[in-house]
Amino acid sequence: MANGTQAAVTEAARLNEIGFPEFTAKLITDTFDALVSANMRQTEAYVDLLTQVSKPLTQFINDTKDDIGGELILQFLARVLPDASSDVGTKAKSGGALTDEEATKITDAVKIQGETTPTIAQGNIDDSKYKAILDAVAKRIAADKYTLLKEMVKLGILRLVVEHGTIETRLTFNTYGSTFYERQANTYHRDEFKFNAKAKTGGFVSLWVKASASTSYSSINVSTTSEKNRDTSGSQVQIYGSVKIDFKTDYQPLNA
Repeated sequence: MANGTQAAVTEAARLNEIGFPEFTAKLITDTFDALVSANMRQTEAYVDLLTQVSKPLTQFINDTKDDIGGELILQFLARVLPDASSDVGTKAKSGGALTDEEATKITDAVKIQGETTPTIAQGNIDDSKYKAILDAVAKRIAADKYTLLKEMVKLGILRLVVEHGTIETRLTFNTYGSTFYERQANTYHRDEFKFNAKAKTGGFVSLWVKASASTSYSSINVSTTSEKNRDTSGSQVQIYGSVKIDFKTDYQPLNA
């Protein structure tokens, strides 16, 4: 007959196969690596920012103007010379035309202090003139970004640091086992003895008396047995890991 309790103990003996120490060690290591990696990315961002703002304005504009997307340029032109009837939302478009007032307005908008900027002339806008307008707007946007980065450096960079951290691991290992056995037995015994006699007289024509007698004996033994065996065993394992980190932010002054 199987023993459920013994089976449960056998399951509990396999606890080492779970590798809970390795699980905990990896949790701590991965958390540490994530924090170090995050700090390195922030440091790289600081270094990149300082590198950019340390460039002269002209070099910064030349290095970044090609990264200015067409959407930003169109937004700039739509703000300076809006045209609701145009499919691009601005009067400064290829195939269009600029009045003297409009040409002056866009020329003033793309001017960069300390830098030589082109003068946008009035008249029709051909492909060459349109390309010059787009280039001038891209330089203007790049200059604005340069100014913004300079201001960020003055304020300091918002960075994310770990103030307090808690690493928690938990292992719950449950085993259970039970054995059930039931036996029922019933016996039945019966002894019986019977005697039967009978007689019959004939009519007046018979002078004989007919008689008969019989005996019987019976012995019955009945034995019934019912057995039930039930064995259950099992195990339950719960591994719980959590990382709790409290963050705070501060400003790190950067000197350009």
